[in-house]
This record gives sequence, C-alpha cells and structure tokens, in this order.
Amino acid sequence: MKSNYIISLKSSGLCFNIMRLIILTKVAKEYNRGLIFLAKPGHIPVLKKFNSECLFIPYTNEHTDRFNNFTRNKNIHAVYDLKYLTYVKSTYLDNIFNNLHIRDFNYINGCMYDILDSHHKIIAVDYNDGRYDTDIINSIDIPPFYVTEDIVKYNKNTITINVKNNNPSNMKIYDFWDEIIPQLQMDYKKPFFLISGNNDIKKYLGEKYNCQYDILETETNFSNVRGNDIIRGSTDGVYQDLITCITTDFIPFTRLRVDYPNILNRYTDLNFVTEKVEKFDILA
Repeated sequence: MKSNYIISLKSSGLCFNIMRLIILTKVAKEYNRGLIFLAKPGHIPVLKKFNSECLFIPYTNEHTDRFNNFTRNKNIHAVYDLKYLTYVKSTYLDNIFNNLHIRDFNYINGCMYDILDSHHKIIAVDYNDGRYDTDIINSIDIPPFYVTEDIVKYNKNTITINVKNNNPSNMKIYDFWDEIIPQLQMDYKKPFFLISGNNDIKKYLGEKYNCQYDILETETNFSNVRGNDIIRGSTDGVYQDLITCITTDFIPFTRLRVDYPNILNRYTDLNFVTEKVEKFDILA
C-alpha cells in the first residue's frame, strides 16, 4: 500500500459521490497518493466502475448523524475539526494503519482548487463547495468505461431531460413542466424520454405529452436544506438514468435557463429554477 493518502470524508447522493471520486482520483494521481473513499455501502458497486483501484470504506450511519448535518465554514471550528478527524481515525483507519496520529492529518474543506499537497500522511478532504463544480468536472478527461448493451436503450435521436420535482406536494411544479415540455417538443421535434427520481411526475407528463419513461425504484429522504421529503431514484435507478442521458441527446437545466427565460422568470419561487445546478445534470 502507498504510505500517503487522500481520504474523501463526506458521502452524499450518488451523483455527487461520483463527481467527488472523479475529481479526487485526478488529484491523488497528481500527488502520487492513494485514494480512500468513504461512501454509503449501496453506492460502492457503482463507484467502482469509475475507479477500481480506490479503497472504498462503507460509511457508518453515525457518521451522517454526527457530522454530515453540520455546515462548516472555512478556517474556523477548530474543535469540530479535531473531533471529526479523531472520529474518522478511530472508526475507519486505525485497523488499516499502524501508529497513525492526528498530527498526520491535514484537513481541507473546499473544492479541488483548495487541495494542496503537504508532508502529512493523510490529506482529509471534506469536499463541499458547489461554486465550481461544472468547471472542474468539465476540465477532467474521464476515461471511458464499459457499458453493457442491455442497459443502453436509446441513441442520440432521442431527447432526454431531467424532470425535477423536489417538492411533490407543490402542484406549481407541474404547471412549470406543462409549459416547458410542449415548447421543447415543438423546438426539437424528436422523441422524448423523461428522467426523474419522482415516478408520479414522469407518469403524468409522459401520458399527457406522449413521452417515454421508465418506472424505477425510488427512495424517500428528508432534506434538511429544503425542509421536506424528497423522492429520489435508487442507486441502480440513478446509474441507469445517467447511462440513458449519456447515450442520448440530453438537455441540461442550464440550457433551459438560456433558451426559455420567459417561462422560467414566471417560476422563480420554485427553488430549482434559480438555485445552483443539480449534480445529476452536471455529471450527465
């Protein structure tokens, strides 16, 4: 094993985990370090498709409860940092490394631009900065990986779009897509395939506008940021949706902002209309 490592501390949704893995794989290679990646157990089989040499360690539920719900600002909260590193060391690393000390860690909170090499054995990265996600991921040459033909359903003659619905009880979201989908069909004149973690909105729009869609397994989780339950695709469903978007003509939400401001400007009270780009869209 290498003697020096980068370790990714935070686990989140599958798409952001894949992005973190791609980015930190690049950084680890530049610094000639091994990569350790903490991830939800169900995510690890998919993550291995993007880096088979990384050491993946299953995330504990206690980790999420104690540390993931805390928003840390850069360069403050020294006591929190010490507690965090002590927990990571004792929970994940003591059974891998001998005589590892807290002084062997360099804790970094930020994005790829904040990660600098040092003399420390472990660079612990709390990757949590969304301002540069699109620029960073687009700057990395991602090696192709093998995709079995059985999960490739469509080609570039099909339009895919990620139909967002981060608050299923808000019917105005349906009004928004009722305006967007017909306009897209008029402009692109291709068959449409709808992507979403919410099966209800796919079914509604698919049947109303003759769009294709799959009913996939979903998970319901409470969002501390939004203050409501959000229905998301399961790990396998998200991966299938990513492959579908990659192999078709995918329309990211950023293109809707540029091409249809007259519609989006009437729905600025919907948070996904104005907030930063969703990780799924960036990755796809």
